[in-house]
Order: sequence, then structure tokens, then C-alpha cells
Amino acid sequence: MTLTALLPTLRDSIPAPFDAAAWPAGSAPTLDDVTVRAMSVGRYADICGTPCVCTGPAVIPLSGGMASTTLSTTVVVATVVEVASGTLRLDACVVGLGAVWREARLIGRISHAYDVRFSVAGAHGEDAGGSVVLPGDIRVGDRIAFPCPGCRTVGEVR
Repeated sequence: MTLTALLPTLRDSIPAPFDAAAWPAGSAPTLDDVTVRAMSVGRYADICGTPCVCTGPAVIPLSGGMASTTLSTTVVVATVVEVASGTLRLDACVVGLGAVWREARLIGRISHAYDVRFSVAGAHGEDAGGSVVLPGDIRVGDRIAFPCPGCRTVGEVR
């Protein structure tokens, strides 16, 4: 249990916990976004539309954040298109991506709602085989960013 989970109003002043090893090297959380090597993935999604991907070097395990020269990690930004009975449906095809759902983050706004566990469905209603913990006031139009190991292309998620 984290401070932001216990007191959601703290999200106005501190980012939610962040496992830097799951994201591309050089990634950092902000209050309502994630930057990858100083590039905002929220702004990137504004420009490109969703779903979109941002790929960077993976973090070498147990290296303290050192970038790999051979491995990649991809951040997928997807829009919530439906919220129904504990399930989020995204506009991205997420099956087979190996998404790290425990690291999924709401981007673009700060929520003061308590966290709730949702199951995840892809663009065509397929079960993504995972669940995600996000603020309980998730609504259609919200954007979610999550990391996936490996180099993924936008064609894989569209």
C-alpha cells in the first residue's frame, strides 16, 4: 500500500510509485504523465493520436538504471473507449504484447479517487489476460500508458 493509494489527494504533490526497471531507460514519472528521455508520452499521444508507441532502450536488470545496448522497452498509450462492470476496453490491441499492467498509469489528469482493480480488454473486446489498478473514476476518453518489454510497432497495437 502506498501513500498515494491511502490518500489519493497526495497525487497533487507526488507522483504514484514507479518501477523504473519496467520502463525505457531515462523514464521518469510526473504528476499526470511519464517522460521518456525528457519526452512527454502524453504530448506524444496528443500529436500522434492513440494508440501510439514510444520505444527506448530497456534498463539492464540490477544496474541502477543503465540503458541496454541490445534490448528495448516500449510504452503504449491507449485511450479508454468503454468502462463497464469492472472492465476497461482500450482502443489498442493489447493481447500478446506482454504488457506490464502493474505499471499502468493514468495520464493527462490527476485523480483523487481511490484505486480500483479493473480487467483489461483490447480494441476488439478480447481479454488482455491481465488486470490493472487505476483510480476508480476512470472514464471514456482517459488515456492509459503502460510499458511492454521488447520493441513493439504501432501496427501491432492498431
